[in-house]
Amino acid sequence: MLIILPIIFLFIAALVITIINQTKPNIAITWLIGAGSCFVSWLIVIILRLYLPSALFLIKWEPEPLFFGSPMLILDYQSWPYALCLITLTLAVILTDSARTRLDSSPRTWATSMAITAINLLALMAGNPLTMVLAWTFVDLIELIYNLSGQHSGKFNKRIVLSYSVRLLSVIMFIWATMVGWLESGPFDLNHIPARAAVYFLIAAGLRLGVLPLNLAFLNEPSPKRGAGSLLRLAPVASSLSLLAYLPKNTISIRPYWSLPLQAMTALAALYGAGMWVAKQDDTEGRPYWIVALASLSIACVINGQPASSRAWGVALLLTGSLLFLFSPRIRRMRFLLFLGLLGILAIPFTPAASGWQGLISQGLNLWSVLLILSHALLILGYMRHIFSAREAATGLDAWAKIVYPLGLIIIIQADIAIGLIGWPGVLTHGFWWGGLISSLVVTIVTILVWRLGLTPPYINLPEEGAIRKIIGKSLWIIKKTLSLEWAYKLFWSAYQLLGQLIFGLVTILEGDGGILWALLLLVLLISLITSLGVS
Repeated sequence: MLIILPIIFLFIAALVITIINQTKPNIAITWLIGAGSCFVSWLIVIILRLYLPSALFLIKWEPEPLFFGSPMLILDYQSWPYALCLITLTLAVILTDSARTRLDSSPRTWATSMAITAINLLALMAGNPLTMVLAWTFVDLIELIYNLSGQHSGKFNKRIVLSYSVRLLSVIMFIWATMVGWLESGPFDLNHIPARAAVYFLIAAGLRLGVLPLNLAFLNEPSPKRGAGSLLRLAPVASSLSLLAYLPKNTISIRPYWSLPLQAMTALAALYGAGMWVAKQDDTEGRPYWIVALASLSIACVINGQPASSRAWGVALLLTGSLLFLFSPRIRRMRFLLFLGLLGILAIPFTPAASGWQGLISQGLNLWSVLLILSHALLILGYMRHIFSAREAATGLDAWAKIVYPLGLIIIIQADIAIGLIGWPGVLTHGFWWGGLISSLVVTIVTILVWRLGLTPPYINLPEEGAIRKIIGKSLWIIKKTLSLEWAYKLFWSAYQLLGQLIFGLVTILEGDGGILWALLLLVLLISLITSLGVS
């Protein structure tokens, strides 16, 4: 029963905040409710580490084979790190929003954030495919409604619909993977995914993560937000990353013809995302690239037969990234906290991400592993650049906010350290230490070169008309066009508009003067068709 308590607390708090905000708005009370419920949920998730694995059936459906099983939750070494990351991120958003009450924080966004967190907790703690597909569908609908309810331009609304279409496609692929697994072994849970179905689960997760194929959702968001906006972008990522950790080691080896194209797409997506992460002037603008780059590293671990190692990069994506995204307003004397957070992605021996190298370079150096190491180095360079490039200053913080705001950042660092120590068996390791050494050498060499060129590291501002800038820009453009299916999304949108025009034309005809005659004609044709089928 303990496993479902964090979800219940978050749902109840979201409902209470919504009611208070609609009846008698009080931002102080709603903030206290949000922070208190998130803190209690956070403590419960930490306590649950002592009881792994834990399982709970939400409801028993009979006959079970008719429903592909009964909804159930399971918390184990694959899902617990992501559950702690997600609830930590939610708590950090509420705490750091104490310094952003005049910007993008409000009781409505807190309630929405907690509701989405609760649903994504259901997804990442799903014990079988049925539970996960229901949670994915639910969270996609809520995110669609929330995004469409905002005051956006028609162009961005189109991007929202296209993004939802990709999510819908991932759900369809997930259902297909479940059917393939059922044909091979009958009902199964996520701890026993059949090998022949695993690659389809991988593609379903890759679609949601924007890697297979390259798809950057909300890239041109009109006003990217730091608090709840970061949570709304990162929460669905957590549930997809947890699926990767459940995939079997022979996900690709049983279908070797998938290996080369998936390795190429993943490595190039990681390089593209990391390169754009470095190039972006603002970290919130680079957030989609950060997600794609580190999600690519997690997927690469599965392709290389080490799905357990994907958790290291997934935790870095969520915690190290959220530390930077929530660091607003930028207070200079607190900047050292970001350097502590940098330890979460350095992947040097005995740091939280050190175990991730086993999934990237355990098969030795080749073209793809070299690209992945380079991508990792670029991610670090970009992170350092965004630390120093912040020009925002804090003014007029309340006395209580000066205490609560840094506490929200510190709790992220504490969660990262905790996962690095006890996240799963074997997490505290030196790993393939030479992978971290090569990446660190690349970072050091680039920093020294920039310093010798007379620039303040780690700023790299190449001339607009320079040959190097043109080559890099052209290379990134080619990678994006090669890996993405933007043409497919445009084709889908054109088909959608054409279908809408046909339906509108049909409705216009039926509502016209001859509508009754057309309706009778269609009825006669339908009866004729049914009769002919019955005769045959």
